[in-house]
Amino acid sequence: MNTNSVSVLRPFFLSWNLRNVALEPIKFASNEFCLTGTCLGECPIDAWKRYFLEIPKNGYKKDISGRTQHAFGIGMKNTEWDPNRIVNLPIYNNYHKSGMDELKIIINHWFDIFIPEDIPCVAVGVKGHGNYSDIREIQSVNVLLIWNDAVCKIITLDWMEGPLEDCITPEWYMNSTSLLNLKNAIEKMHEFYKNDPWSNTSYSIYTIPSCIGLKLHGKMEKSSHAPWELEWNYNDYTELKNDLNLLLIEIRNLFSDFSLESDVNG
Repeated sequence: MNTNSVSVLRPFFLSWNLRNVALEPIKFASNEFCLTGTCLGECPIDAWKRYFLEIPKNGYKKDISGRTQHAFGIGMKNTEWDPNRIVNLPIYNNYHKSGMDELKIIINHWFDIFIPEDIPCVAVGVKGHGNYSDIREIQSVNVLLIWNDAVCKIITLDWMEGPLEDCITPEWYMNSTSLLNLKNAIEKMHEFYKNDPWSNTSYSIYTIPSCIGLKLHGKMEKSSHAPWELEWNYNDYTELKNDLNLLLIEIRNLFSDFSLESDVNG
């Protein structure tokens, strides 16, 4: 490990290990980039409750219970989240101000910081929003999770509003892919939203850490969806497509030291 790697990794190594032994929260300089912890991953969706990033058992789960858990006198069972299957996302301090070279060093030495291997180091969320039949709202969120060895999963949440408020809907459906290599994951991310027959469409991109998206051209705003710090918004699919392509090229470069087409199982 060269000197530059050591200097970049030091705050990450210290912050991650100190948080596990300290009796009180550790404070870091506001301008210091470091990994300050993890949190339960959530889908960046505009809705009345939280939707966690869960890898469902058998790859799929759904809920049609709506807000009241009953409709027309018929009880509707609420789908529960499985805390053991919810993905934890890393929390980076001030990392939107750091560069891609530093991030690449951190990814290449992820295990040297003693971070659990089940925590992805990079995440990309893409949300499509629009209206379908009778101006009912629909949102579709696709989250690409990338671990330090360039192995990926994509979790998809489709959320749909029904004809009557507080009735059997809104309903939602969640699924996850099997493990993918980065090449196949990138190809799959390009397929989303191509032929959606919605009206009044808009799109958003989210990244963890935020520095991955700083070259995007969409309207950048502070995100209201923790732990996603920033979001880039679009009203045109072509603009989204171009920026997503730019973002995925950045990610390929981050993991250029790994085989992007290796076979994966799971």
